[in-house]
Amino acid sequence: MTTAAAQAEPVMQISGGSDEVQENIRAHVNIANEPCELPSWRERALLRTARERADNAMRALGYYRTDITTELERRNSCWRLLMTVTPGQRITVGEVDIRITGEAEDDLAFRQLLREPRIREDDPLRHSDYEAMKTALVRLAADRGYLQSELLESRLEVDIDTGKAHVRLALDSGPRYRFGAVTLDQSVLVEDLAVRFIPFNEGDYFESRQLISLQQSLNGSGYYGSVRIDTDPDDDTLRIPVHVTATPRPRHGYLAGIGFSTDIGPRIRLGYENRRVNDRGHRYNTEIEASPVRSGAGINYEIPLDDPNRERVNLSSSYQREDTGTSLSERYRVGAAHLRELRTGWIATTSLEFEREFFTISGDRDRTDLLMPGFELSRTRGNHPIYPTRGWTVSGKIRGAEDSVISSVTFVQVRGRAKAVMPLLGGRILTRIEGGATEAEEVIELPTSVRFFAGGDNSVRGYGYQRLGPRNSDGDVIGGRHLLAGSIEYDYLFLPSWAVAVFVDAGNAYDTLNDFEALYGYGLGVRWRSPIGPIRIDVARPSDGRDPFRLHISMGPDL
Repeated sequence: MTTAAAQAEPVMQISGGSDEVQENIRAHVNIANEPCELPSWRERALLRTARERADNAMRALGYYRTDITTELERRNSCWRLLMTVTPGQRITVGEVDIRITGEAEDDLAFRQLLREPRIREDDPLRHSDYEAMKTALVRLAADRGYLQSELLESRLEVDIDTGKAHVRLALDSGPRYRFGAVTLDQSVLVEDLAVRFIPFNEGDYFESRQLISLQQSLNGSGYYGSVRIDTDPDDDTLRIPVHVTATPRPRHGYLAGIGFSTDIGPRIRLGYENRRVNDRGHRYNTEIEASPVRSGAGINYEIPLDDPNRERVNLSSSYQREDTGTSLSERYRVGAAHLRELRTGWIATTSLEFEREFFTISGDRDRTDLLMPGFELSRTRGNHPIYPTRGWTVSGKIRGAEDSVISSVTFVQVRGRAKAVMPLLGGRILTRIEGGATEAEEVIELPTSVRFFAGGDNSVRGYGYQRLGPRNSDGDVIGGRHLLAGSIEYDYLFLPSWAVAVFVDAGNAYDTLNDFEALYGYGLGVRWRSPIGPIRIDVARPSDGRDPFRLHISMGPDL
């Protein structure tokens, strides 16, 4: 046998029918495991089986009078199954009779399901739609606590002569169960704090999503390593007692990491976390970072509030030294922030920070003290934490200071950022826009932490980190009061963990709208979904031609 023949396999060629028809036949008729040297006595049985399975595939799509012919064509390397399909008239859905009895008859969730059924009158018949509707009824009954529900009738009546299929489904839900007593077996938090993670009360109607929410809340709290939930329905009392066993995470956690980006160069991070300072849920973490551009240390102390999964107070302090080439600064900061997750999913952060900064820009050294109240709203949604194909993130913040209240300058600043990811042509398109505006008399009064700069890995690629913005008379970048920048990018996976990308960035920092000059960077890149997160390598060319190109390397999530 030749090498080509050894590697060959049977092929099925289908003529006639739509793409949907051919795809469904291929799903039902599998000849890939048949040998190329098919014995002649197996040929007739194979053709008969292929016709039967193809006919079943057609019936599943509502074609009950299909003409199917099959032929086996032998070749030197292997053989082909030739199939010709003439679908005939398709059955459509006629009467859809779905009846709900029992307590679920007045349940809004069931009414919603019947308003938007999986199968509708006059739709082309698909058996999968009928099965989906039947499954939806049974699943919804279980999820809503109708544990004695019974599907009294489930019929799909097909009348080939009239070309109609009638659906008959009848569900008797029986009584609806309620949550019984909830016991929480854990040793991390005091009981009055731990029970605040429970999103329901004894006596509430049962919903399985509430159990899922409970498990996610405990797992997401950071206090527990594993969570197990057991239920024991009582048919006499129609109650479902819930027993939760939560085992603690290790009290101490340690962080050590290295990274690299062209903005700040090689970076090392070391951190420590105490996850259980006391049984009131207090915890803290501290971290130090060192790189050629930015180094510092900080500590954050967290106190949970009434709803420990949604509301907390953070007390923090930090020191940071940054040398960007356009400015040198040392910042000392202490602050307090109240974070609350709203019912809509947005995170609202109210903060008060005191910051003392020593900074040097264009040879001028200065010091500022700022007492800054602030408020921020943010939200992120995506279908995957590492490589989302659909999602978005939005944040907006306002902060300010008054020179008569422990501050050196007066200013009010707003800034916002939005990013979206969506599928396009088998790949992804990523868009970003960010902007900021500052109300202040003179930009030279503002410290570097309040001024805006552009350029760098996450701004306008093709330019160095914070190398764009208003300049003084010597040509040095001194930063601006305002910022506007954005980008559009398309990437395409050509291997499971590798993608190629093309992009265009634009923007700049500026003092007045009349001074705004948008600069562009455009180029190509590769993306690697590494075990430690996405890594991006880009080559970008600036629009003003100051460099032929610039290499950018960065890490971090897309959203």
